[in-house]
Amino acid sequence: MPKSPKQKQKLIYLAKIFMEETDDEHKLSLSQLAQKLEQYGVGSERKSLYDDINILRDMGLDIECDMCARNTTYYLASREFEVPELHLLANAVACSKFISSRKSVQLINKIAKLAGQYEGGKLVRQMIVSDSVKSSNESIYYTISAANEAIQRKRKLSFLYFDYDARKKKVYHDGKEPLVITPRALVWNNENYYVVGYYEKYDKYVNFRADKMEKTEILEIPAEKDDKFNVTEHCKRLFGMFGGHDETVRLRFDDGLAGVVIDRFGQKIPFVTTDNGFYIETELTVSPTFFGWLFQFGDKAEILAPEEVRDEFAKFARKTLKQYNKRK
Repeated sequence: MPKSPKQKQKLIYLAKIFMEETDDEHKLSLSQLAQKLEQYGVGSERKSLYDDINILRDMGLDIECDMCARNTTYYLASREFEVPELHLLANAVACSKFISSRKSVQLINKIAKLAGQYEGGKLVRQMIVSDSVKSSNESIYYTISAANEAIQRKRKLSFLYFDYDARKKKVYHDGKEPLVITPRALVWNNENYYVVGYYEKYDKYVNFRADKMEKTEILEIPAEKDDKFNVTEHCKRLFGMFGGHDETVRLRFDDGLAGVVIDRFGQKIPFVTTDNGFYIETELTVSPTFFGWLFQFGDKAEILAPEEVRDEFAKFARKTLKQYNKRK
């Protein structure tokens, strides 16, 4: 058989057929594989297909054959990503607030292709992307890419930062003047992406929501040096990535909250047991978000020390209750 112009691409097309059109429930015979290759304009012979399949196996494709009396079929038995793993990735994309609905659908379709057309089709049909809590900022990909590059190149980052007012209009910080920071890390927390950076204006590390950053630009200004910064320790102290003041705090909890405390502070947090529960001592960022987290436990949790933080929490609670004491 004379070689076709696309003969050199034969292995690529054959690998594509196995990855997209076969699995343990969908198998192809040699004649069917030859027909599929013909659709790509590539001719093939039975003997050469045996050799090609062995080459693909040597390259790492897990191609198995199913032998029966009348016919022998071939299929891709396993993939780099198993279907449950792809479901996890697709679910993460569908639920991520910082990815817009349009981008979520695009990413899920790309993930689904890794499963082949049959399992991938099921995966896409099972995913539900709701735009009720999705970001509308389509430039977040550029923001994340620019922040990552600035970190790698050790350069400062400039951007506009905004929030929303009661009319759902954007309100820019610093009168729409660019903020300049030394970015240190990208953090995914509470379903949002954050750029953690040193902000000279306040002389501290601040967390910026990536979906609220616009016109991000890498500056040719060397980043501030800080070899002591540890992103894990930084995030461990925070509640909901909100800033505040750092304190070493002693907290008391009832026995029934042990699981909640471990979920929040990790398995390594030391417990000091008492007659009616336990207490911990840890460094954290004191903020309204921390008080809100503690408030949900009512009298089953208490700030033991320092006294200043106890007073701050009591003031927070009184101010909140005052809103409900206005009506008689």
